[in-house]
Amino acid sequence: MERLVQIGYEAVYITEHDAVWSDWEIEQLQDGFPDIRIFPGIELSVGPETIKHILILGTNDPSYTKMRNKPADVLAKAYDEGHLTILAHPFRWEGGEEMLRAGLLPEALEYRTGNHDKVGAALSEAAADEFGLPLVNSGDVHGPEFINRFWIETDRPLIKADDIRSAVLNRAYVNRVDKGIK
Repeated sequence: MERLVQIGYEAVYITEHDAVWSDWEIEQLQDGFPDIRIFPGIELSVGPETIKHILILGTNDPSYTKMRNKPADVLAKAYDEGHLTILAHPFRWEGGEEMLRAGLLPEALEYRTGNHDKVGAALSEAAADEFGLPLVNSGDVHGPEFINRFWIETDRPLIKADDIRSAVLNRAYVNRVDKGIK
């Protein structure tokens, strides 16, 4: 968080694989870093045949973890609750394309990220064109070396956790890539 504040980030979404941050944990983290808005989310592994990762930004509801074998229910619940859904690194593992072809469409696809290569990004771009979905860069920060490689800038401040949804759905953002990355 210190590095994100130093760089000038105004907001960040923190996610874990198949776990959520409690209200208390988010509050404690926010108290420690008042110069950046910290929002919850989850990177949910959904199946059952092959594992796909769906980012649900703006939630810390643990009931999502009990829905892992029901991707349609996950997407419907997130949509109803106003949370943004992003299919993370859709072409890194098997199952992303099958999910899309089955009509299980998130609201966006992860584009440039430290978690798949340029081929994965190109496949995401083609799928986004085919299915009419926005592409969203993601930090997918697993360590300090991932900070500020890929991110988005919105045309408005993100004040509430679900503000990201309207920014992405209205395409009121720009994908950014560190200048040193080709």
